[in-house]
Amino acid sequence: MPRRWVLSKKERKKLVKELSSLYPGLSLDPSMKIEYYQSKEAPLLIIIDGVPAFFKYEDKWIPHLKFLLNKGYDWIPRVVVDMGAVAPLGRGADVMAPGIRRIIGEFRAGDPIAVVDEKYGKPFVVGIALVDSVKIPGMKRGRAVKNIHRVGDRVWRLL
Repeated sequence: MPRRWVLSKKERKKLVKELSSLYPGLSLDPSMKIEYYQSKEAPLLIIIDGVPAFFKYEDKWIPHLKFLLNKGYDWIPRVVVDMGAVAPLGRGADVMAPGIRRIIGEFRAGDPIAVVDEKYGKPFVVGIALVDSVKIPGMKRGRAVKNIHRVGDRVWRLL
């Protein structure tokens, strides 16, 4: 059975500090309503002001696509992919280096990043970088970003 609970003031301050250290450009206010949501079939989820915001993936807080779309995504590094990559990524494929058109921001291997399409510039995938941002332009082939969350997946459908 799913469980949802509101964080105390002390817990909110601690969580906001942790998220701000992970994502320096992110501005969160401890006075916001912050909740946890947990169920057996899905990872631990943070809900901020009623919007799914972050989920736990391998001991890291990963931004939820609904949060990026509702609250903005200028604070997270991202890669811009060509329109030919959109359909395979929507089905769960990883981002291949030749499909990356542009890199916005800097990241290291293991960092969470957003994937946006070149036509609309909106995030539709969140992934984990498999290589550093400075190495991607020199790659002729291979996986650059592991796809861990996309529009329509089980994390998207939670709330």
